[in-house]
Amino acid sequence: KNIWKKKTYFSIVHSYSLAKSRSFSSGNEHPKPKGFLGQQQQTNNK
Repeated sequence: KNIWKKKTYFSIVHSYSLAKSRSFSSGNEHPKPKGFLGQQQQTNNK
């Protein structure tokens, strides 16, 4: 039973990561918000 639970867990994580990567790639097509860029610059200066 434990093996079956692990398999279902990994399949859920795999599908979730796939959906995440798809939304991320589609999000890259649009310009990032200015606030996000500002946060990146602040962390780089530190």
